[in-house]
Amino acid sequence: MLKFIYKNRFILLFFTLLFPYFLHPLVTQELLGLTLLDFSFSLVLIVGIFAASSRRHLAITALCMVILVQILTWTTHLVSSHELILAGIALNSVYLAYTATILLSYVLKSRSVTGETIFASLCVYLLVGYIWAFFYSFADDLDHHSFYINQSLFTDLPLGHHIFSKVYYFLYFSFTTLTSLGFGDIMPSSSWTRMLSSTESMVGQLYLVVMVSRLVGIHISQSVGKQEK
Repeated sequence: MLKFIYKNRFILLFFTLLFPYFLHPLVTQELLGLTLLDFSFSLVLIVGIFAASSRRHLAITALCMVILVQILTWTTHLVSSHELILAGIALNSVYLAYTATILLSYVLKSRSVTGETIFASLCVYLLVGYIWAFFYSFADDLDHHSFYINQSLFTDLPLGHHIFSKVYYFLYFSFTTLTSLGFGDIMPSSSWTRMLSSTESMVGQLYLVVMVSRLVGIHISQSVGKQEK
């Protein structure tokens, strides 16, 4: 089972990253719904360990971070501590950035275009969206005036206060920003959040241009090399 997960770690991570995003509209903000969302994101973290386990020390570091993240996440359901919530959001961001960096390094070092290379590059793109969602959540937790959220369009905003209170709403905002879509239902209303959102938009566009160009270039080199043989 572990060998299967490791062999298919990038494609599994890709679909587990999509799972919480598509699950969120289907569940309520009640305890059961929030618990399902927490478990779905826990799955992302666990599969991320395998994705980051190209070397033993990388896997151990990822595992330690996941354990600490899980402790903070479930503790904030019991104790609504502002400091614990900020620490949990920050550590989630660090872990996701750590995983994205390892996957990006794997893609950049690849000398051939395979299914693994493609799914690893797609995972990096989705991880960027998740990382910025936690950035936005962190900013909102520090200052609740950091974003303007149209209450008439988001009538189901959670009343509780824990790590994932608004992360999934900011995940929606993050991906609309990353793809330069933007609907205006959630808007940054401080200089810091405007800077964060515009930076994410630039990163999203630059990543697509550079990564697609690189993968196409490698594929052409592969094709030429095979023809010469």
